[in-house]
Amino acid sequence: MKNVLNLGSFYMNSYLIRLSDGLLLVDTGYPFDYKRFLKKLKKNNIELSSIRYVVLTHVHADHAGFLKNILADTGATLICLPAHRERLLAGVNKKDVYLSRRSLFLLNRISAATKRLQTFPPVDSACATDAMTQPLAEQGVTFFALHGHTDADLCFRVDDKLFVGDICMNGAGAIGYSPLWIEDNAALVQSWKELLAMEGPTLYVGHGKPFPKSELKGFVDKQEKRKLCKLFK
Repeated sequence: MKNVLNLGSFYMNSYLIRLSDGLLLVDTGYPFDYKRFLKKLKKNNIELSSIRYVVLTHVHADHAGFLKNILADTGATLICLPAHRERLLAGVNKKDVYLSRRSLFLLNRISAATKRLQTFPPVDSACATDAMTQPLAEQGVTFFALHGHTDADLCFRVDDKLFVGDICMNGAGAIGYSPLWIEDNAALVQSWKELLAMEGPTLYVGHGKPFPKSELKGFVDKQEKRKLCKLFK
């Protein structure tokens, strides 16, 4: 297996990273994606039990969808932020957000009303490991928190790669590397600036393909001036 393997869907990335004592899974798909994920593991000759850690970048249904299942079936250690706890227990997306693309307003209102896209089995993260204690430092993984897409976006660096969840993206719905849903645009812009100042040339995103971090630089000012619309007034 390669150092990084993407076993996500056409819309959502779920990365597997090989560490010295097993595999680290970065995010899950929607709840209904679990069977497809298991099939991809089998196709790649990967044992489910080899997943030792699960990192949750943020609490949205497309990232935490089958989190409860994978934790139960593997006994893996969940690594997240303490700020994730309340949202994980709620099992539902926070919809007090702004949209970066006005043209997708109607589609997002429909999505927001679709239960299977907005909810997931609640997870009690009381026994989770706080990423800010740097539990995988000896294996070259450094965690850091950013903000803007949600109020708590967990990111990390391993080797020369930066895994940033939905802080930026270039997949479906993205515009100028902006995530479609934004809770705090000023915080998002600040997070981009912090990313640009960090070591690591390549960004691995939750939606879309990895891209050179340098490409983000030309969009910071545009994001700061971007006119957003509220999903629900």
